[in-house]
Amino acid sequence: MRPHLTKDIAGLKRLVADLERLSAGSVTAPDLMAVPVLSDWLHGVRIVSCLEGIVEGHPLHADGHHVRTSELIAVFKDDGEHFARTLDSWYRLGWAREVNVR
Repeated sequence: MRPHLTKDIAGLKRLVADLERLSAGSVTAPDLMAVPVLSDWLHGVRIVSCLEGIVEGHPLHADGHHVRTSELIAVFKDDGEHFARTLDSWYRLGWAREVNVR
């Protein structure tokens, strides 16, 4: 089954390249003078897709702990198993919570 990707791979590669350049100190003000200007700005919050549920086998959380993942990037099925890749890690998906919608 072809994976369902929530992000454009080419866009993520550009992001990684920019972050690597920034980390190496090779991004300077003259490089960025032609980018769009954002005025009257403030830090905002926006909703991104993630998963939440009960975790097992996580290196940082005890089994049975309720977690909310980082941003969901991809979901795919192989050999009858469902998997998800978040911004930070992989998960094998167990049973899904039933949601009552009226």
